[in-house]
Amino acid sequence: MAHIAFVTLFDEWCLGVRSMSSILKQKGHEVSITYFRDMAALNDTEGIEDPEGYHNPPGSVHSRDIRALLDHIRALQPSLLGFSFMSNFHGLVCVLTEHVRREFPRLPIIWGGSDPTINPDLAVKHADYVCQGEGEEAIVDLVEALAAGTTIQSIPNIWVKTPEGFIQNPPRHTQKDLDVYPFTDFEQSGKWYLHAGKAEQGVYPPSSHLHTNYPTLTSRGCPYSCSFCCNSNYRDLYGSANYVRRHSVDYVIREMKYRKETFPNLGFIEFHDDVFTFKSSWLQEFSKRFGEEIGIPFFAYTHPTMCRNEDLEALHRAGWTVTVMGVQSGSEEILKMYDRRTARQRIIDTVHLLRRIGVQLVIDLIGNNPLETEDNMRETFEMLLEFPDDYTLHEVNPLALYRNFEITRIAEERGFNGHLLHGRNAFLAEEKLSYRFWNAMWTLTQFGAIPRETLRDMSHDPYLQEHPEIVEGMAKAFIKSCYIPGTMVRKEARLQQLENERQCLEGSRAFRLINRIRRARSYLVSHLTIKNGNTNQPPLRASG
Repeated sequence: MAHIAFVTLFDEWCLGVRSMSSILKQKGHEVSITYFRDMAALNDTEGIEDPEGYHNPPGSVHSRDIRALLDHIRALQPSLLGFSFMSNFHGLVCVLTEHVRREFPRLPIIWGGSDPTINPDLAVKHADYVCQGEGEEAIVDLVEALAAGTTIQSIPNIWVKTPEGFIQNPPRHTQKDLDVYPFTDFEQSGKWYLHAGKAEQGVYPPSSHLHTNYPTLTSRGCPYSCSFCCNSNYRDLYGSANYVRRHSVDYVIREMKYRKETFPNLGFIEFHDDVFTFKSSWLQEFSKRFGEEIGIPFFAYTHPTMCRNEDLEALHRAGWTVTVMGVQSGSEEILKMYDRRTARQRIIDTVHLLRRIGVQLVIDLIGNNPLETEDNMRETFEMLLEFPDDYTLHEVNPLALYRNFEITRIAEERGFNGHLLHGRNAFLAEEKLSYRFWNAMWTLTQFGAIPRETLRDMSHDPYLQEHPEIVEGMAKAFIKSCYIPGTMVRKEARLQQLENERQCLEGSRAFRLINRIRRARSYLVSHLTIKNGNTNQPPLRASG
């Protein structure tokens, strides 16, 4: 039996790692998962003044956590160490791998995740093995080959470092039937949270959603191939056939029932499929069974071209309360560049449909695109003005041109030469006043307190365009006044939710019983006080 120790970076959800853990455990191997920092620590400054630490936003690590990781590995004594990460943490993993190499020179290391999948040529310079693509079958083959001492030179999906360079093995076919996989490993045994120089076993980070929420996937792959997303690379790796796959509804319901039985604090489900709202027949069956057999509110992503009215209404009745929809731009020219060929009016209609059904909508936009013109950015602004004035706009994401992404190749072909972000395998455009101005103007469109015509007048004001900090200040003030800090939940929506919960409680049998007990107690206290002839003394209390 082998012992595999996975380390995830700023990600306690780590759905891919948890899936591999379940399969390895099913095969009889020991698995540990260590959350090295957590999501809430993204963009903090823990390591900024520590010369032996690491600071490169969004990841910042104090040297005490690096030392704690080494001590933790020494205590675990694994036979294989795995790092799973995205491109933003490439530099951090390089540093951690160097420390591990010096301390444990005989411990084999494997890298996996989206960055090693897309940049295996860089990963294999540091790791002994690189998992390219989905890892469930590949990690089992590798672990069992290492344990048995058999050849590891030809395992599909695995790149192998050699003294002469590396061996590049081809990808294996994707697993068509996802139901053969066990439920993802959310058991607390073998899980560690590493922070503040110590590793704690069996706990979640204090502010993590995992205390009340359960994140999962019902599908693999995305129906789309957006040029700014790693899914276009995965589709190139595997081919379009059988790339998008989905669990049966029966599997999903069994998983949800198991979580309800084993997770007493469960209050919310998060479906993190790239797009949840595809395949109408599946959605209708799921909605009926989830509503009848599970009855827990849930979140799921959607896409403007996959929003049939009947499906959305069925999902809402089943408990769908919140969605994030990537819009990215209101310019059809830019959407074509992103390989999101969606008519502008289709986006607007979908937003209003979701609003009418009653699903809280959060919109994603991409800003700071060096290939956008002022006209393109104004088109996005004008589209947002046609949205309902109570939608939520996620903080605008600057376009990151990641190494080997299609959008990066497009930018290079058009002459863009940005600066490479150290340790992140990405380029960003230089900050411009116009980016700041339009990002702030887009942000203001979600607040109905500002008349639409006032916003249009502001958008044409040359002084504001030259001084975007004024508009940015307005946007920050509105966000602070309208949203619960650190969330995308509007204060008035939360107050309404609490009022609805209060009204539901008032009508419940338990609430009526409590009120009767209170009234009876008040009557007895009042009666005893009058009988004692002293209304100024406190009521009598039973002695123990």
